[in-house]
Amino acid sequence: MTAFGRLWRRAPLWRTSVIVTVGALGMAAFYPTPALKKAMPWLPGHLPGAAPAAGQQADQTAAGPGGAPGAGDQIGVPDPGIAQHGSIMIAGRTLPLPAGDWHPILTARSGAHGELSQQILARTDRGVVSGVIVVRATQQPVPAELAEQLETPCHDDRDYAAHISEQPGVSQECSYTSNAVLENQSVSTDPFITAAFSRMRTLGFPIPSLMINVGWYHAAVAGKNTAHIETVETLVAPIEHGSRQLLAPPQYWNKASVHKNPDAAQFIDTLDRWMIGWSRVLRQGFDGTLDTATLVPPLINDPSAPRPA
Repeated sequence: MTAFGRLWRRAPLWRTSVIVTVGALGMAAFYPTPALKKAMPWLPGHLPGAAPAAGQQADQTAAGPGGAPGAGDQIGVPDPGIAQHGSIMIAGRTLPLPAGDWHPILTARSGAHGELSQQILARTDRGVVSGVIVVRATQQPVPAELAEQLETPCHDDRDYAAHISEQPGVSQECSYTSNAVLENQSVSTDPFITAAFSRMRTLGFPIPSLMINVGWYHAAVAGKNTAHIETVETLVAPIEHGSRQLLAPPQYWNKASVHKNPDAAQFIDTLDRWMIGWSRVLRQGFDGTLDTATLVPPLINDPSAPRPA
């Protein structure tokens, strides 16, 4: 018998303390205080009678006046063992997926009437995270001011490239390529994204130290000062297949030096070319004109798409 087993049998008071402690930890996980839920947003439960704290955090951009959370805020923790391919539906629209197995990590509905849907998925290849998708789409028209806020990344001087188009009074669209360095284990200041990456780490998903973000934004005018919007950020890992080893050292993945390393330059150029074609597919999904039968290689194969073993 082990020392733990002997102690378990001979120390009833200690044994009771262990049982109570484990039970208390379980209750804290499923009924956390607001402070605990804020610190650990991936916990499965929420305080009875209160809106889920992580959902409230995720809704900061779509909150009511003064940043107050909307009545429709909610967050979902789907089964990450699910593998999705081809496309998914979000806010009544079709979201095409690049090649590979995509696993749902977090979902959310935000806003006073639940008008903004959010979802984060992760792709794994040989056990390593090779891609992450962050999608936001409106169920109902939202104020044009929110649409303008979500367009901000398209005008960042640090982007490798950006492609912007506009039909005044009809729509706005852009795509861009930038890097996403996971400093201090965080890829974003957005609490919803931070919670998703925290959950991935808790689940043991091996995440590379740097990813390249190909973002897409589309806003369609719905009425006076309102619009339907969708944003899709596809983070692609510039890694050797089946490992977390970057194709080039970290210092070569910024705009000023990327072309000083041939592997980094080739990856960025290939990814930008792929995004131009992929943007058309995303727009078709937004418009409801996408034929999912057309989602075949090489269209769906981004530079980090899984390859045959």
